[in-house]
Amino acid sequence: MSSRALITGSSSGIGFSYANYLKNKGWYLDLVSENKERLKKSKENLNYENASFHSEDLSKNESIKNIVDNFQTPDLIVANAGVAINGAIGQLSEQEKNDAYYLMCGGVIDLIEGFVPKMIKNGGGRIVIISSIGAITAMPKSSIYSSIKSGIYAYGKSISAELKDKNISVTISLPGYVRTEAHKRAGLDHLEKKIPSWMWVNAYQVVKETEKASKNGKTEIIPGKVYRFTKPFLKFKSAISIWQSITKRN
Repeated sequence: MSSRALITGSSSGIGFSYANYLKNKGWYLDLVSENKERLKKSKENLNYENASFHSEDLSKNESIKNIVDNFQTPDLIVANAGVAINGAIGQLSEQEKNDAYYLMCGGVIDLIEGFVPKMIKNGGGRIVIISSIGAITAMPKSSIYSSIKSGIYAYGKSISAELKDKNISVTISLPGYVRTEAHKRAGLDHLEKKIPSWMWVNAYQVVKETEKASKNGKTEIIPGKVYRFTKPFLKFKSAISIWQSITKRN
């Protein structure tokens, strides 16, 4: 019997690349995305009979509850859904902050906690959380995003230790700049011109390295050699200053 994966934010970027990667391994897929138009397009592009496509707003608790209550228990959860939310202190509305926190942190926790008892009953499985390099470095004018990613990173590390004797591995992936449509949708398309090409990784590379780390039982992975090399320097003021200078708008 083939394994089953649940992938959130599956209609584009890392999520779609993950679906395509697992398609080639013969997995059954439950693919979740809020945007119905992108979901339809991804269905056409994936062209895979063993994939089910679901439209859910994962910034809402009722959507998570619907998934936990009605979806078949997965062998692999890929918690990938997210938005590139940015703004200086005080600029984001309460609704924007609340939705982002639930989409990328609180809802991910509810999804995982809803399925883990069932996964344990089934004999185990794997969980992959797509966080961000922003979880471990300062991100001026993206402090809300950084704090969200830090929160789910801390949660992932904790449950990784907790679930080791339950035959469930938890891997947190911390990508840097990934070539997806997320930046453009967030009005950050200027980053593609300002950020040097060597700082970008592609979605397939993120998936390939993340899956390898997950299968090997690693708790965390930073995709891309350049980011793994620079990780020790990210806490320095000079690194923060450089980041600010290359990401600011003209």
